[in-house]
Amino acid sequence: MAKLKLKVAKSNRINPATKQMGYAARVITNGTADYDDIAEDAAEDTTFNVDEIRAAAGIFCRAAAKRLKQGFIVDLGPVGRLYPSCTSGWVEKEEDLLLSSVKPSLYYKPADEVDAAIKSASLVWAKKEDEDGEAAPEGGNGSDNGNNSGNSGGSGDNGGSSDSGGSGGGDTPVPGGDE
Repeated sequence: MAKLKLKVAKSNRINPATKQMGYAARVITNGTADYDDIAEDAAEDTTFNVDEIRAAAGIFCRAAAKRLKQGFIVDLGPVGRLYPSCTSGWVEKEEDLLLSSVKPSLYYKPADEVDAAIKSASLVWAKKEDEDGEAAPEGGNGSDNGNNSGNSGGSGDNGGSSDSGGSGGGDTPVPGGDE
């Protein structure tokens, strides 16, 4: 498999800590590989037809969603794991952490092979015509050191550094969100 090459653009961003305007990098994707595209790819060189692949994948995805809704960590094999999680702002005293300030979220940890492919990707500056393409979802405040949750993943052992909304402003995801 060819090495992944990511196109990166400079994007205006506000620093959540200082509120100062500046720049951060964002990935410009090659578009979206939708469910049907992936089913067609999966059916290539097999005895399965596209409808069988689509049906099996749909059943699998519904079962995974059911387990997530039941509070389980869901192992998606070669894709990675999904964790029910939560985010909250940091507080100094335990009694100051209020349940009303905690937000449920979803954390994704890629499988080793997926993680390695992303981390070893070469980066190139996007051309102006590329910037009209689809941007990847914001994964944090532009300085999340590769850790991420809810979007395209990160593999930090602490569960990432930003919530799925991409605010990054002091939110701390907790894989499993036990307490």
